[in-house]
Amino acid sequence: MAKYIKPKKRLHREFLYLNYDTVINSLSALEAGMVDEIIEKSIESGEGGFEGGLSAGPAKVGASKKKQASMEAELRRTRTRFSAFDSWYSTLDQADAIGRFEGWDQSVRDELEVGDTIEFVADVKLSPIFRMFTAYTSFVEGATKPGNVFDLKGKELAEAKGIARMMENWMSGAGGQRTLPVYLAPHGAEEPRILGSLEAPYIVGGLENAEGRFTVIGQVDSLLGPDDKVSAVRILKDSPATPMEIDTMTEAVKHMQEGAEGLGVFIGDDDITFTSPAVMIRPIAVFR
Repeated sequence: MAKYIKPKKRLHREFLYLNYDTVINSLSALEAGMVDEIIEKSIESGEGGFEGGLSAGPAKVGASKKKQASMEAELRRTRTRFSAFDSWYSTLDQADAIGRFEGWDQSVRDELEVGDTIEFVADVKLSPIFRMFTAYTSFVEGATKPGNVFDLKGKELAEAKGIARMMENWMSGAGGQRTLPVYLAPHGAEEPRILGSLEAPYIVGGLENAEGRFTVIGQVDSLLGPDDKVSAVRILKDSPATPMEIDTMTEAVKHMQEGAEGLGVFIGDDDITFTSPAVMIRPIAVFR
């Protein structure tokens, strides 16, 4: 008879996302000496590095040493990031500083407070607006290549390129880095909606793996009230959104709803502007 013996513990984590700057900064505030120890161990484990393979002349030796140094530096950075996460997570967990919930509904949502660090298992889905933007920009990029079935030329191509550049700008956060807006449904429960944004530099697993069921750790950023509105798309990156900006972007994206369906993406009004009782979180780690 077939049988599965489950692991007693899950020690391995496969990360989709890890905001290591937040982790290291937080750990530094909690246990500064622990960060120093992690970095010191990481450097010590990298000493000696990669031996051999440097047998052909000064120029090749010099180039190989530069490559070796670069590889060792990247390995130390990687060791530091994941070791810091383990230490940070253990520190918070042992202090009962991580909130968890069984099931998800309005009553659980109302227990949350801004600033809470929470951990939950969720179905992660990319925002349909992001799907539409990436589908369109990929379409325009392909249309510029000879022989493409969606060949565009002249004024039509220039107009499409202009729209694609606008969408690229809308997908960028402060500093010009692309952000991925995601919906996080605890154990598949889609309401009340939990929203977050993954910053491109901290994505570990690649966009092709960006959807599915993951463990999410994040900090509650805001709990939208009856009078709150948050636009899914921002024009002004370095200042709080104004009512005029929210209304302008809402109308602009609504005009794209029909075109999005032509790309196979359905965008509802509640995907354009977020209202109560939505929860906005700042993801710190997303992993399996």
